[in-house]
Amino acid sequence: MPGAAYCVAACLAVLTLQGAAQDINGLRIDPAGAPRSDAGNSMRFDIAPQSLQSALDAFDMATGFSGLYSADAVASRRSAAVHGNFTAAAALRKMLEQSGLSSYFTAPDAYVLEQDATETGIAAAPLQAQAHDFEAILQSGVRAAFCRNALIVPGNYRIAISLRVAADGRVEQARLLDTTGNKARDGEILKTLRGVKLAHGPLNPAEAFVMLILPHAPDSTADCGAPP
Repeated sequence: MPGAAYCVAACLAVLTLQGAAQDINGLRIDPAGAPRSDAGNSMRFDIAPQSLQSALDAFDMATGFSGLYSADAVASRRSAAVHGNFTAAAALRKMLEQSGLSSYFTAPDAYVLEQDATETGIAAAPLQAQAHDFEAILQSGVRAAFCRNALIVPGNYRIAISLRVAADGRVEQARLLDTTGNKARDGEILKTLRGVKLAHGPLNPAEAFVMLILPHAPDSTADCGAPP
């Protein structure tokens, strides 16, 4: 799935290609170095060295996984050969060797690609700070919108969403990467997201974000009770 790639104390976590650990009003942004998903049985892979995009397409087809990354992020990059029995996560890491990219998982079957820290350079720091500022705006805006709608208030469901935000702050693309188990709620989530208008858009409007909403523990405090 060529594309690009936040917990509401339900947990809404925003995962971008730059990713960084941060806590904002109880919302956690998972770091790029978050634990990778190595769960599952090993399987046989026979993926030859080739363009990284083609290799990722073959990997996704073999595993049923969904990759979240920008077309620019994989353009002109090559994959390493993957031959043998591996867990899917191990195979993906092997494929990315020497590509300048690394992976982390937002769900058992969904991963994000990001540029290795060694490639970003010192000059990236100010841009990362600006990216984190936008992540906070995005989290706050989406949390407020969800908390205003009784059908989709976070708390007892899990959903992963991919979305893009235009330069003017409008959410212009949103799709569900799985389901909450309730079709009416799924539809209301998409309708609500498409009505979100933020103060401004991201540095790169072509970049997509993955939003992961997880259920509360039974004894946790609802995030909607906290100031947005």
